[in-house]
Amino acid sequence: MTRFLLLISFLLCSVQSPSECLLLPSLGEGPGVVRATWNFTLQRKGMTLTGICLVRRTEQGVVGSVVNEFGVHYFDFTCKSSHVKLSNVFPAMDKWYIRRVLRRDLLLLTADHPVPTGRRRQLDLHLPDSLSLHNTKYDITYRFEKLKVEN
Repeated sequence: MTRFLLLISFLLCSVQSPSECLLLPSLGEGPGVVRATWNFTLQRKGMTLTGICLVRRTEQGVVGSVVNEFGVHYFDFTCKSSHVKLSNVFPAMDKWYIRRVLRRDLLLLTADHPVPTGRRRQLDLHLPDSLSLHNTKYDITYRFEKLKVEN
């Protein structure tokens, strides 16, 4: 019985609580924003990629693009019904194993329903200003900070 209760509590703790896309945070007046712009940082073992992540909700689902400060595409992504599709992946990152890790991590951030984080991912939310995801298996950290746009 205690094993069963521990299993239930673990499953409840390992599912993220928000019921919508984390990259399109709700500001309290509706189901969420239609588009968002983030400063993006990906860190892994001494390597850092920085850039801008543009995310938008469309009829096809959540679509986004990650580009560096010079306009070079790292990758584009589309999330529709628990499936993330990557396109235009930067050639140095266009390996099947890198694409698989990116798809699984992006699913956690873009799904419109709760997705289990599991033991290998830690999610740190400070919405609507910032969020970070740490993949402990591969030691990859994704950081998203709201881009400050001055009018």
